[in-house]
Amino acid sequence: MSDLDDFKATYFDECSELLLDLEEQFAAIEGGDRSADRLNAVFRAIHSIKGGGGAFGFAELVAFSHAYETLLDHVRDGRIELSEPVTKLCIRANDIVADFVNAAKAGASLGAAYGDDERKQFDALTSGETPDNGEPLDEFDIDFTPVMVDLGGGSAVTDEAALDDSFAQVPLAAEKGHWEIRFAPQRELYARANDPLLLFRELANMGELGVVAKLNEIPPLADFEPFGVYCAWELTLLSPTANVEAIAEVFEFVEGNCDLSIVQLSKGAPPVPAAAPLVPLAGNPEPSLTELAAIVTPPGVTLDPGPSLSFADLAATVQQEMPPRAVAPAPEARPAAPLAGPSLVHDEPEDRRSGPEDRRGAAVQSIRVDLDKVDRVVNMVGELVITQSMLTQQMDDTLRARYQELVRGLEVLAQTTRGLQDAVMAIRAQPVKSVFSRMPRLVRELALKTDKKIKLETIGEATEIDKTVIEQLSDPLTHMIRNSADHGIEMPDKRRAAGKPETGTIRLSAEQAGGNILIAVEDDGGGINRERVLEVARSKGIVAMDVTPTDEQIDQLIFAPGFSTAAEVSDISGRGVGMDVVLSNIKKIGGSVHVKSRTGQGTRMTLRLPLTLAVLDVMLVKVGPSPYVVPLSSIVETIQCSRADFGRAPSGAKVLRVRGEYVQVVDLAERFQLDTDSEMANRFVVLCEAEGGVKVALVVDDIIGQQQVVIKSLEENFQSIEGIAGGTILGDGNVALIVDVQGLRTLSLHKNAA
Repeated sequence: MSDLDDFKATYFDECSELLLDLEEQFAAIEGGDRSADRLNAVFRAIHSIKGGGGAFGFAELVAFSHAYETLLDHVRDGRIELSEPVTKLCIRANDIVADFVNAAKAGASLGAAYGDDERKQFDALTSGETPDNGEPLDEFDIDFTPVMVDLGGGSAVTDEAALDDSFAQVPLAAEKGHWEIRFAPQRELYARANDPLLLFRELANMGELGVVAKLNEIPPLADFEPFGVYCAWELTLLSPTANVEAIAEVFEFVEGNCDLSIVQLSKGAPPVPAAAPLVPLAGNPEPSLTELAAIVTPPGVTLDPGPSLSFADLAATVQQEMPPRAVAPAPEARPAAPLAGPSLVHDEPEDRRSGPEDRRGAAVQSIRVDLDKVDRVVNMVGELVITQSMLTQQMDDTLRARYQELVRGLEVLAQTTRGLQDAVMAIRAQPVKSVFSRMPRLVRELALKTDKKIKLETIGEATEIDKTVIEQLSDPLTHMIRNSADHGIEMPDKRRAAGKPETGTIRLSAEQAGGNILIAVEDDGGGINRERVLEVARSKGIVAMDVTPTDEQIDQLIFAPGFSTAAEVSDISGRGVGMDVVLSNIKKIGGSVHVKSRTGQGTRMTLRLPLTLAVLDVMLVKVGPSPYVVPLSSIVETIQCSRADFGRAPSGAKVLRVRGEYVQVVDLAERFQLDTDSEMANRFVVLCEAEGGVKVALVVDDIIGQQQVVIKSLEENFQSIEGIAGGTILGDGNVALIVDVQGLRTLSLHKNAA
């Protein structure tokens, strides 16, 4: 892979983040938050995508993004109202930008006409606005004639004839909010599709702006290079509120692609660029030499305006004696590396401000690392855990008594290993917000298609989960929300008749529960129509005619392959694949799905997911000659069999009575067909909790202890086994299987039913 490919990969990663941020911003905007910060964030995102696309020559992406950016610029300046139609247009534009990004990533072309309808609407909006007086509004409302601000209270002079052989008035004291900006773009700035006029327009919003174009570097036509950059600008900004940070932020997108200096004008510094024309004194068009000498002579300089003093003598003396203003050297050009901030210089030390680099230093810093590299670190930490466990197991009582320092060292090693493990897991952890943020738009679209009124509530977006798990969440959550919108939430008239508000609510939540993450999709709709579900299941042969399943079993039928209660197939549901996708995808990552429904009140579907797919806290148990591990997050308590209250259910199945509750019993020795010499009274019950808070009692021969293990997938190395969630390598080198509590419970139910 070349360096350019590396840059492109980074660019596309940034595009993914920016497009996700756009979804979040517009979700907030549709919710009523139309603050300037929101609009600026949207503008910056599109500008960044366009700039990077220009650097890599993605012409189609740049052309559309530029038109979209112009619309956003008009919106944030208030020239176009962010009405509901404009908001919807922007959301469609986000999709088109995403399509162009994906096409560029795949090396494909969508064609120059793609997005033409939206682009025409952009043009119509940006060219059709008129101010209150009915006069057309110029696209860039900035005066680019070389006008200098008269700080003496008079009017500025724009007549070129009056500019000759004259002097500007110098302020007698430092003027707060008076800035001089020197801006010289480099070729890379234009290659990234940036426009200096947009920058100047942004500056003009801060106050009174004067702009002088420096054209003295333009060569003769014979030496003119078509892609050369020969124009620079000197600007003066008069603003009582602007500061160096705010001015530097305007040029944030072109850092590293221009020469830039920002200087606050202070006492003794003329408020004009050195090469700019000079403005006569306001109110005195023909001042005497004596008056001029008194005004322009710097402090500490004595000048006798005698009869022989000429204008040239006065100018030469002032120029020679006046202390030069400090102008910082422009940063070196660094192509495609917009990292360095502009050069910021002030004459007065007390007015110094930190530049963008200083301001960002206090912020959170991050780097991009391939997930494969993180996975290798995780695997190495896993091996370290196994080695530490092996060393600990080698320490018997004799060695512990004899080598106490070694024991303390192993204890420190165990603590350090655990801390390292937690730190590595934290690197892989990401908030579920990245998935949740895509759902508000999905709900809005579903509400429009179904003619229903639906709102989405999200809770626990900051809950963190392993990145590998997050990547598998998008499709299941999409199908679950589709199911709630199409089958759960009723039509407005039906909700009114049932005494419910017209607007149905879908609540998406996430929380951590021990070593698991619980993600729930809950609606306040009509609940599962169990009669209809059972009827369809029997007609499809999923349930035998002579079998009467429980309510819980009927609810689980919605996950059967090909099952659907929809009367006709639509683009939302009806093919019977959605909920099957949910179950299969969640099982792939070691999770489970539980459904709880109440007729007329709603349905709650809960995903129970592992916090991480790499490391697990477990209890090590012995069954026959083999060790097994039970996830610690599933264990409620342990009971010695001699104290347990066993009994039999009417079906003949063995049950355990615990505090008035009858719990299903699974003997692991019987289940795995292992021989055991242990007497029943000497064995142990490990009481675990499965989906939905349902308990199951696992009978084991002995309890060895608690430890951490590194999870190894059976599917990758062998095959999937019902009742087994995976495997691990113990400290002594033996392989132990990880018990799937929910899987064992389901298998036992089927066995008892048979």
